[in-house]
Amino acid sequence: SKKKMNEKISGKKVVVFGGKGFIGSHLVNLLCKNSCQVDIVTRSDNKKLDFFLGCEPGQVSVKKIEKFSDSKIDYLVQNADIVFNLIGILFETKKNTFSDVHVNIPREIAAAAKKNGVRNFIHLSALNIEKSVTSFYSNSKLSGEQAVKEKFPDCVIIRPSVVFGKRDSFTNFFISMSNFSPFLPLIGTPEIKKQGLIPILNFKKKVKFQPIYVGDLVSFMVNTCLLKKKIFDLSGPTIQSFDEIFDIILEAKKRKRLYLPIPFFLARILAFFMEIMPKPPLTRDQVRLLEYDNISAKGFDNLKKFVKNPSSLKTIAETYL
Repeated sequence: SKKKMNEKISGKKVVVFGGKGFIGSHLVNLLCKNSCQVDIVTRSDNKKLDFFLGCEPGQVSVKKIEKFSDSKIDYLVQNADIVFNLIGILFETKKNTFSDVHVNIPREIAAAAKKNGVRNFIHLSALNIEKSVTSFYSNSKLSGEQAVKEKFPDCVIIRPSVVFGKRDSFTNFFISMSNFSPFLPLIGTPEIKKQGLIPILNFKKKVKFQPIYVGDLVSFMVNTCLLKKKIFDLSGPTIQSFDEIFDIILEAKKRKRLYLPIPFFLARILAFFMEIMPKPPLTRDQVRLLEYDNISAKGFDNLKKFVKNPSSLKTIAETYL
């Protein structure tokens, strides 16, 4: 019924908050193919749509926003049929806090969407945030879901695992690292348990991911955007640890690198020093996040219901790396 679904959104006016980001640009591209009229709301400066392909002229417009005020958001969602909120950050800065970006802004967008009679509101959250209780990132994403549900009870909430694909920040981070480093970090391995005074090392325990391809994620979003009051956990077809992910991306790049085990306590110390950087490659909060596996069997079942033959990292890596 994929075709049927697409016809239903054809010609609709869609507003995408965070449409210039990695997931946003892929979503906008797909919405264009479904002949939607798309407004991208962004805080980033470049007006250039360098990554949009196959759009009709005038089909996409970019609205720059400095401050998320009620009146401004109100104005942006007027006459919209569907609103997507993809705004998110992975680390805090003085200007961008988790509570603002993940809670206050989504609350305002949801409230404005409701007030303006927008039919469908889709909010992008993250997988297993209810489990990773020690992470500030996760707690803010969870509060954001609550805020959105209060203001727009009919919303669709989508919680993907790690997302990979062209322009992602996950696999590309390790690739750029492999450009200059002979080592890649296996964070969280070995697991260190104290038995009395003796530390026990467990090399079997690894951080697990179930990466989802960005193309499958945006297809899923387009195919479910007209539903009401749903929460979907989402994950890809294969469960992988850091070393298995490294194997795939290095194979695609025809490189060999050594994998360096970095237990959590050491990762936390490294992250502490990296947090001084303007764009920290790793924060202590992200280390806390890694202590919980990012996997979900239900997530893959959900994906299969709306997307035919979801792709694994292995099948896609060759194409975009």
